[in-house]
Amino acid sequence: MTCTGVYWVGPVYDMGGYGNVSRNYLRALEAAEIPVHIAPTMASSHRLEIGEETVQWLEKLSTGKIGDSPVCIQHGVPAHFHMHVPSMSTKKTIGITLFETDRVPQDWPSQCNRMDELWVPSKFNYDTFSRSGVDASKLRVVPYPINVTRFYPGRPYNQIVFSPPLRKFSFLYVFGFDFRKGVDLLIDAFCREFGRDEDASLVLKAYVHSGYTPEKVMSVIRSYAPEERLFSQIIVIVEPFEEQELIDLYLNCDAYISVDRAGWGMPAMEMMSLGKPAIGLNWGGYTEFMNKENSVLIEPEKELVPVDAKLQSERPEYYRSHMWADIRQESVGKAMRELYENRSRRERIGRKAAFDMHFRYSPAAIGNKIKELLGMSR
Repeated sequence: MTCTGVYWVGPVYDMGGYGNVSRNYLRALEAAEIPVHIAPTMASSHRLEIGEETVQWLEKLSTGKIGDSPVCIQHGVPAHFHMHVPSMSTKKTIGITLFETDRVPQDWPSQCNRMDELWVPSKFNYDTFSRSGVDASKLRVVPYPINVTRFYPGRPYNQIVFSPPLRKFSFLYVFGFDFRKGVDLLIDAFCREFGRDEDASLVLKAYVHSGYTPEKVMSVIRSYAPEERLFSQIIVIVEPFEEQELIDLYLNCDAYISVDRAGWGMPAMEMMSLGKPAIGLNWGGYTEFMNKENSVLIEPEKELVPVDAKLQSERPEYYRSHMWADIRQESVGKAMRELYENRSRRERIGRKAAFDMHFRYSPAAIGNKIKELLGMSR
């Protein structure tokens, strides 16, 4: 079947990970000159955070002229795939999703198998979805693109005045606040590895999702961090940031670190695209775009462990009986120390990271892959 355009359903105005991914896929469609009609999901309350320029771009990109053989692409969790009915006839329905444990939630395979195709961003998720009962013949690996016109080495940025100032070397972690993000593990690893008098800072930028408040997030992080380290060596930011402010934050810090067992890790990808060194897990979606040549990998233990008990209790429909990587604070500290001590390694992997992100994961590169999957000539 030859596709003439895409009817895109996704959280394009959301500031979180799903929204960022939706917008980057749309940039890939734009780069491939595939006409697209955008049907936003979720409330557009984050329009101000994504910036007026991005809002105007989305509005300009969306068109009703997507031909007589468009496909519908539904981006989000599988339970939402069937909530939006396209306002026009489409020839095929494709779902895009991911999950971060060793399997998918119990009701996902049946929901995914109702799709004509299912796109996941990594070989890791191809394996976990197919093992869980999703029809392997429907699965395609389509990595997440990165907006290389915004994230590139040497781009101008604004200096951020921190009070107190950052120390000589600073690690950054950007995450949507959730107990699965491992911020407790990271704080513990940092405090054990670096003394109070060492020239190292840890900057935590938390996005506050619905169900939490900035005060609650600060309270939880305070419970993890020694009082004498908080705001002197461990900097916490919970205020909303626009994209330019986030880029400024990336470029004011020296290295990125993530201990999130998430399905991908877009902030790590953004930092790498800027030519900055990054640390990620040698497990999950990170393995799709991070390797020993372009990053520092935290090695998990050989055996998987049960997902955090709090998550299993609070969200049993997602996490009950699931397993994920066992990450020890010693391994996290070792990776941080390696970057801190080894300037030549930082510079080498930063250059390779930028090259890989721009060459392999640009909107043009991923757009060509999508075009092939949709049966459209280049």
